[in-house]
Amino acid sequence: MCTLTLVPQKDGYLLAMNRDEKIVRGAGTNPEVHEFKGTRALYPGDGTGGTWIAANEHGIALALLNWSVPTSSLAASRQPQSRGQLIPVLADARSMAELLAALNVLDLERMLPFRLVGVFASEQVVQEWRWNSTNLSYEGHPWEPRHWFSSSLSDEEALRLRGATCRSSWDEHDAGSVAWLRRLYSSHADGPLSVCVHRDDVRTLSYTEIRCTICEIDVEHIIGSPCEIKHVHSAAMQRAARSRSPLVQPSKPA
Repeated sequence: MCTLTLVPQKDGYLLAMNRDEKIVRGAGTNPEVHEFKGTRALYPGDGTGGTWIAANEHGIALALLNWSVPTSSLAASRQPQSRGQLIPVLADARSMAELLAALNVLDLERMLPFRLVGVFASEQVVQEWRWNSTNLSYEGHPWEPRHWFSSSLSDEEALRLRGATCRSSWDEHDAGSVAWLRRLYSSHADGPLSVCVHRDDVRTLSYTEIRCTICEIDVEHIIGSPCEIKHVHSAAMQRAARSRSPLVQPSKPA
């Protein structure tokens, strides 16, 4: 279960995501720069070589959420492949077309259902792919602020409860800022389905914040719950010059 927030800005975007997992999975590792076929990507690790969120030097960010839908009997009978391996395979894409071409040839049959969100700064495009263990579908979204939610308890209830909390937060005076994001991601307003999760077996293990500007990709990463910040790990890399383009400031979500 996770919450993902996109805030497009004048010259890029802010992208924030928590990682809500079973406590036994561990908090993972801090963000590092990785190189794939000449393209650099910056992301935290899940401890097994995978990740749930990343941004590359071309201003492309990817975020992965579990999807609570019925799994096909064939997929359920196979040894599952970690969904965390998906983003590193796609992290060298320089455009949405390149990423789509790479995704279309991947063998996803052993992966459990997921939603993959792609944010493409240079193209001002947001794309969402959904794999239900049988079919891969996709949906485009406007270049404007947006939230996504997942929960092992209920994706629908997470959308309803967290969605209401997130929508009301846009009325705050500093909505869309880093300080606002960190308050929102520390919220316990919705009990077991709160943005910041504290259950006996599941909790928010980390919080990741990506800022893409016209010149740089900067990642701020907190290991542990965002409501209990002890240390913020920062990592950054330059954005590739050929991928830079000024963006338009969008309105807040309806």
